[in-house]
Amino acid sequence: MNIDVAFLPAEVNGVDISNTTCIVLDIFRATTSIVTAMANGCKTVTPVLSVNEARLLANQENRSLLAGERQSIKIEGFDFGNSPFDFSESKVRDRQIIMTTTNGTTAIKATEGAARTLIGSFINASAVCRQAKQYGQDILIVCAGTDCLFSLEDALCAGFLTDILLSEAATVPTMTDAASGALLMYTQAKGALGEIAKNSRNGKRLCELGREEDANYCFQIDLFTIVPEYKNRMITTACEL
Repeated sequence: MNIDVAFLPAEVNGVDISNTTCIVLDIFRATTSIVTAMANGCKTVTPVLSVNEARLLANQENRSLLAGERQSIKIEGFDFGNSPFDFSESKVRDRQIIMTTTNGTTAIKATEGAARTLIGSFINASAVCRQAKQYGQDILIVCAGTDCLFSLEDALCAGFLTDILLSEAATVPTMTDAASGALLMYTQAKGALGEIAKNSRNGKRLCELGREEDANYCFQIDLFTIVPEYKNRMITTACEL
């Protein structure tokens, strides 16, 4: 097994990932919110790239809810923004959600050529790693980044997942330089992950918007054992481990 990290979705372009299991990360906040929604009983999440596409699809599927943000702010007229606290059980159980976000949904769509695409975060880190290993394929961790730029919080989670994959492997996996770099960042930061992340560009933005509780939540570890999977342009629950 080889472990690789793409720090931006653009790094996946032109790469043959047909025999690869991808784990997509957008810690602040799309993948954290998706994991939370699925853990609270959401039936499906359909990621789309644009606001117009989301609204058109919602008109076709009358029972679907709309979730999304642009630059961390809820889209006008949508049912939810992109805070994990929006996706409570009372609001999402047995519901279908159409989601568009600034970065996360782009990263998910970038992996459509993969053998498998799993949705990862700190809050389901151990479970998503266990699930990815079961397929016996190379693993590519895809970070969403922000506006086509590197995001520290995604890279730290990529390093954390790499650490889990290495520690639980029956045989020692190989790593690319990108995976080794992510692991080094995580190892240096793991004593103060939350504080470091809140001082990142996205962390500061959330705190300025009064969403510090979101930042704290997104760095909790292994709250859930659920693993969402993106397949046939829709996210459902792959399993619960």
